[in-house]
Amino acid sequence: MDITERRQAEEKFRLVVEASPSGIILVNDRGRIALVNSQTEKLFGYGREELVGKPVEILVPERFASRHPDHRGEFLGAPTARAMGAGRELFARRKDGSEFPVEIGLNPIQTPDGILVLAAVLDISARKLAEAEAVKHREELGHLSRVAVTGELAASIAHELNQPLSAIISNASAGQRFIEGGQVDLSELRDLLADIVADGRRAGDVIRGVQSMVKKGAPMRQRVNLNHLIMDVVHMVGPDATLHSCEVETLLEPNLPPIEANPIQLQQVLINLVINAFDAMRNTPLSRRRVVIATERNGDDTICTSVRDYGAGIPEEARDRLFDHFFTTKTQGLGMGLGIVRSIVESYSGTVTAENVAGGGACFRFTVPASAAAL
Repeated sequence: MDITERRQAEEKFRLVVEASPSGIILVNDRGRIALVNSQTEKLFGYGREELVGKPVEILVPERFASRHPDHRGEFLGAPTARAMGAGRELFARRKDGSEFPVEIGLNPIQTPDGILVLAAVLDISARKLAEAEAVKHREELGHLSRVAVTGELAASIAHELNQPLSAIISNASAGQRFIEGGQVDLSELRDLLADIVADGRRAGDVIRGVQSMVKKGAPMRQRVNLNHLIMDVVHMVGPDATLHSCEVETLLEPNLPPIEANPIQLQQVLINLVINAFDAMRNTPLSRRRVVIATERNGDDTICTSVRDYGAGIPEEARDRLFDHFFTTKTQGLGMGLGIVRSIVESYSGTVTAENVAGGGACFRFTVPASAAAL
């Protein structure tokens, strides 16, 4: 028999297996390893001569090895191509005993000698590390948001309490001087005490008003380069973008004039909008998951910043209430993010809008005036 074609097919198969970026392991119906590729050697630290003919449990962590034959038997009872351990975290064991997280795809192969199982093993250590970093950065972003809100409250309290407290000190000091000078006028003392009581009550009203965000303070502002601030935010949300499999692009107009703003507050605005964009694309195909942040200078001496996603868009019933406090379209949302965005932008005499755009997705825009000194 001329077996040239078969030999050529076998050689092609061997080359494909060797070139695979995944560890390829062929296991027979008795659970013995029949074939491995070079990537398997790299992943597990074994030479292939140490693996071929050995039970596949040699690659399974000890705490799972005793149950693995049962799982293998269940698969052979109804062999279909599928992911191993769907819904569970899987780990593999190296020669040195160390473990690493993996994803494993199983494919049954019918042969004259019985069923063989082709297992493709993918090391997901880097992905798990990225996810852990993303969680850490999400916590940092949440802390930044809390700090920004706390800063706004503190600035409001300091600003609004300064006047009544100063009046209380001034009136009390005047009363002390009257008494020390021996010029006690009961009528004047009554007026001073009445003013002190009134200012004390006003201070209490300020505290209660700040709690409900009725009154806002004047946060410390400085000249901010918006493009530089956006690039800092892009760096901060990078791990979160990786977790959501999203790309973040920037289209920044060069030579923008600076704006007078509190950089922490503007970071909070951008972070809220970008994280919302990530969440909006949970059901978007991976190839279309993209967030575009753009800046441009308008003709009325304002600067417009936009954050565009390719998600499901804004539901019609949500458009009128999108920026209301405590209104949310998310199952786990609190409805505070966009409300805070509007509060901050409007405190700079700016505006914020949102709309669905052609091609899918939504675009959020906020406009703030450029620094008067730079015009």
